[in-house]
Amino acid sequence: MTEAASARPLRLLVVDDHEVVRQGLVALLDRRTEFQVVAEAGSVAESIEQSRRFQPDIVIMDVRLPDGSGIEACREIRAELPGTRVVMLTSYPDEEAVLSAIVAGASGYLLKRSTPTKLLEAIREVHAGGSPMSSSIARTAPARSRMSASVETVW
Repeated sequence: MTEAASARPLRLLVVDDHEVVRQGLVALLDRRTEFQVVAEAGSVAESIEQSRRFQPDIVIMDVRLPDGSGIEACREIRAELPGTRVVMLTSYPDEEAVLSAIVAGASGYLLKRSTPTKLLEAIREVHAGGSPMSSSIARTAPARSRMSASVETVW
């Protein structure tokens, strides 16, 4: 990687159907020079369209969206843009959803109750090749040992 490429901010797409949540995430992320929110979306269809258009480095994706599952959006985005990473951000510590997200290609899975610092650290970790997961999810997922050896850090 060239020095110019490494100095470039991470390009992010924020996907959540609740506008107040989306705006809060954008405000948090855009304050940091290492991140650039290039697009926002509130649905599966918009997330796929915006991913194609902007080709973000990382997508912050809600699991439950009005027109379908963020997990299915993750699967489609990863199939079309294998260099784009997806971090699932949800209110629900659902073991089945966690496993489905990992199978769909998600690089991380965090709860919305995570602190802003944890979210920022998770995005950095995903960019570095890691797979962060909220600790409460890891504790409730006894099948995690079957998931993937790539899940290295437990928050």
